[in-house]
Amino acid sequence: MMKKECSVVRDVLPLYLENMVSEGTKVFVEEHLEDCADCAAELERLRSGRQIDVTETPQRERDAEAIKAVKKKIARRILKAVAAVCLVFAVLFSAVLLYTGISYPVTKDSICLSTKTEDGYTYIILETKAGKSLYFDGKSEDILNDRNEVCGKRITLYHLQYHNNFSKERGGSMSWGCPENNYLEVVVELENDTLQISNRE
Repeated sequence: MMKKECSVVRDVLPLYLENMVSEGTKVFVEEHLEDCADCAAELERLRSGRQIDVTETPQRERDAEAIKAVKKKIARRILKAVAAVCLVFAVLFSAVLLYTGISYPVTKDSICLSTKTEDGYTYIILETKAGKSLYFDGKSEDILNDRNEVCGKRITLYHLQYHNNFSKERGGSMSWGCPENNYLEVVVELENDTLQISNRE
């Protein structure tokens, strides 16, 4: 059975080992250790455990530094990959904007005007080449006969521009229609030319 004095000494040993006891307590512990082999063995056990901790601490610190360095390396690689993806996306987006966003003046080679009659109606059809979208301003006005009566309608298109689009098979198309016996005329004002068509031509 452990003596009461041994119990006190063993409670104090960790502090003694760290040199955190008073001088009187130190002397008391050392005198006890000279006469008690069990407590002396406990002190050695504590010392060897402390040496292992002291030895392992730098290794743990080195391991922690190595893990930290690996994490930083991975984070840098992820950041580079994300930056590369963003750059590719930005280049593609800029290319799309450049391809579809720039407007070009329309020439008579870029469009086609035609007429069609169907179910008692006549239509004037404006078509653009495949891969192009047409933009313009327009106005319409009544056409009067000799008796000052409305006998038809004139539609004038101006400021015509086209944009590229990704449809290579189809172009833009629009039409204007009226009953077959009414007069319909479409005038297209281009930069250096004017196209005109009516349902009577």
